[in-house]
Amino acid sequence: MRFTFDPDKDAANIVKHGLSLADAPLVFKAPDKLTLESAQASEDRLMDIALVEVAGVVLVLVYALRERGEVRAISLRRASKQERKLYASWQENH
Repeated sequence: MRFTFDPDKDAANIVKHGLSLADAPLVFKAPDKLTLESAQASEDRLMDIALVEVAGVVLVLVYALRERGEVRAISLRRASKQERKLYASWQENH
């Protein structure tokens, strides 16, 4: 897998969420992640929710799968309270 992102989007993500899209593999490669569809008008997007050991928090990665094994990171942020509850519930039943 090759991880890519728009540098301008990364800069905006750092300002808004305090996280770089360069850290997307931490969530994408997490062994116990929950993956949901996050449909957008322009393209199909996926959303992974995972506890990231390095950060010690539950993070959400929104991304698109492109051709030839490319993962295009769109957003990386801390999970909302609702997303943390969803992830915890999923973990209990997983």
